[in-house]
Amino acid sequence: MRIMRTEEILWLYELGERNFKRQNLRGKSFRGEDLSGVDFSGSDIRGADFTNAILRGTNFTNVIAGLQKRQAIALVIILLSLAVVLGVVTGGVDILSQLQTPVLPADSESTFLFWMTPLLLLAFCLVSLNQGMAIGFCVFIGGFVLAGFVGLVSPAGVPFSGKMALLITVTSLVTATTASLGALTLAAILAFRRTVAVTMVLGFVLAFGITLGVAHTLVQTSVQASTIATLVTVLLLSLYIGWRAMRGDRRHLLTWTVASLIATHWGTSFRNADLTHANFSRATLRSTNFRGALLLNTQWGETVGVIPVRL
Repeated sequence: MRIMRTEEILWLYELGERNFKRQNLRGKSFRGEDLSGVDFSGSDIRGADFTNAILRGTNFTNVIAGLQKRQAIALVIILLSLAVVLGVVTGGVDILSQLQTPVLPADSESTFLFWMTPLLLLAFCLVSLNQGMAIGFCVFIGGFVLAGFVGLVSPAGVPFSGKMALLITVTSLVTATTASLGALTLAAILAFRRTVAVTMVLGFVLAFGITLGVAHTLVQTSVQASTIATLVTVLLLSLYIGWRAMRGDRRHLLTWTVASLIATHWGTSFRNADLTHANFSRATLRSTNFRGALLLNTQWGETVGVIPVRL
């Protein structure tokens, strides 16, 4: 595979050359350039920048796009680190709730608080599945409003209102950290193979287990069944929503947007490029940014990897 400087390619293009097959274009910048009709087939364009370029009829068959090696390593470390942090935060929230929430007597108040978590979680899941997670978190906002209303209606209800607010806070934090894993997992699938995504999920679960184990040793606390149930439920929900987002479900556009931004940040960029009649047949397009690109009659036959396209 030949290695040519950007200036050399542009100079030869001006002289009428259009054959640039099997070029090593890793990390090269062609921002705003007109390379219409060029044959880049078989080239390595990982990390290349074609932002705002004019690429009408350009041949990108069999190209390899995406992250360069050092960028791929950095992204793997970031994704795994975020997964571990999410696990630690989730475990920490569970510990905090045990230290701050006293054991309530068996009365109507404690019964209401006991059922509050599964009811909030059920409402969150139903709304998230139908309207997306961004709308789903409005359930917890509604819970806070209800807790505040209870405290305002009766001064005697202020302690109970505080317990409600604490329970809603714990449930929403555990839900938010676990739900974030769905977007990170989808980002890993977009950028790499599914094995990295599986490793990331395992990292999350391992971090959560280690945190609770340390907590049990240091502060003599036990794992709350409600937290485990919340964790498992939201984890499965977030992974399902990530899968639905990858299938093009518009209700989960936020999850897709966050995941694609993470996955394509350092990859090959065709952002706002004119790709009319361009050909990406049999190309490998992981971690490739097509945001805002003009994709009129663009060919995608037998491409490898998920194409993060917004038409």
